[in-house]
Amino acid sequence: KEDGRFDVDRFEAAVRIYITAQEIMVDNASYPTEDITLNSHLFRPLGLGYANLGCLLMALGLPYDSDAGRGLAGAITSLMHFHAFAQSARIASRTGPFEGFAENREPMLEVLRQHQSAINNIHPSCPSYLLDAARQSADEAVRLGEAIGYRNAQVTVLAPTGTIGFMMDCDTT
Repeated sequence: KEDGRFDVDRFEAAVRIYITAQEIMVDNASYPTEDITLNSHLFRPLGLGYANLGCLLMALGLPYDSDAGRGLAGAITSLMHFHAFAQSARIASRTGPFEGFAENREPMLEVLRQHQSAINNIHPSCPSYLLDAARQSADEAVRLGEAIGYRNAQVTVLAPTGTIGFMMDCDTT
């Protein structure tokens, strides 16, 4: 935002839109092998991520290798991850969870609870409004997952963005 605050509302809206779009694509995509096709339909893995995080840190004057930089990156990553899982659960409320969810329910929820707990380890220099948003998304994602399940076994991935970053005209890769 113009005041230097991270725009949580717009970020969450983008997460909801892209998770929904990626979920739609699972059934409309072609895959290179039968095994990948089967896995994609059984587990419905998605790959929401981000690029140009380094540019955000630079714009805010935060060194990459600083507690404040890592804190901000951790909170944004948590917010994206949990808001994506909450959206996956909302989709599952209409379409049902992924086929392998019942078998993987407890281990998956345990991993999400561990990620939820890790938000407490984000450096306190991170703005409280951003940590609060990450915590709220985590609480919602776990609550919805316990009640409904998730449409997708995976929703986020942080891939190397060297070539992609150049193609997107990112300032940092």
